[in-house]
Amino acid sequence: MNKLRTWILILFGAGLLLFGIVQFFIIPKQDAAKEQYEKEQQHPLTHDLDYILRWKNDYMGNASNTSQLFLHLPLSKEVKDFELNSDELEAIIHYGSTVENIGAEKVQKSLIYNSTAAFALLGNLEKVTYRFHDQAFSIDRKTVEEHYGELEELLKDKDKWNKEVRDPLANISYVRKRFSLFY
Repeated sequence: MNKLRTWILILFGAGLLLFGIVQFFIIPKQDAAKEQYEKEQQHPLTHDLDYILRWKNDYMGNASNTSQLFLHLPLSKEVKDFELNSDELEAIIHYGSTVENIGAEKVQKSLIYNSTAAFALLGNLEKVTYRFHDQAFSIDRKTVEEHYGELEELLKDKDKWNKEVRDPLANISYVRKRFSLFY
């Protein structure tokens, strides 16, 4: 009986130790990694294409899908609401802040990235309008395709996406030039 009690205490102690390791080390580490990943999705230079691929759709008229896409792109924390103009095949994104409050450089990088992603992932989307409290910007599919070529091709290779869409946004002169051409 003493042997059984000893084994029970050893197993209970081991279980308690493992529970403590999982609760106080493993889970917090996983939560921190997830939180960091989510934070990285708010900036175009660290945004992960895989994070948004599930919202690829032939039709922008699928309102739930389209809104989820924009809620997973950079600046999504600033999004206030959406409109879909099916006559113009246009998505209108309303932000609850000003360009000045967010920062012009961050807005420019994000809108270039977001527009490219939206046109690549939503097959019949023809125009995107971004409305901030102090400014509005519109862009059409043709303008983006003139720069990147066939947008759907960019989605087939994550390295190509990063090389052609994401990584050039680190160069501020590229961003300013592209933004002035796009918007």
